[in-house]
Amino acid sequence: MDMKTTYQKSLQMIKELNVKNKKEYRKLVRNYLILNFESLKYISQTKSFRKIKKMAKNT
Repeated sequence: MDMKTTYQKSLQMIKELNVKNKKEYRKLVRNYLILNFESLKYISQTKSFRKIKKMAKNT
């Protein structure tokens, strides 16, 4: 699985599961094959989970 696919999957999980904050997202990372939060911030080019969540809703 390449990084772009994993990134899209991570955003999809945020959207579908209505993840509200970093703590909830980190719980998902442990159980599913998605990007860790640091990688997600890097690829999204933002430090704000709120902005990442907004990106997820737009996918």
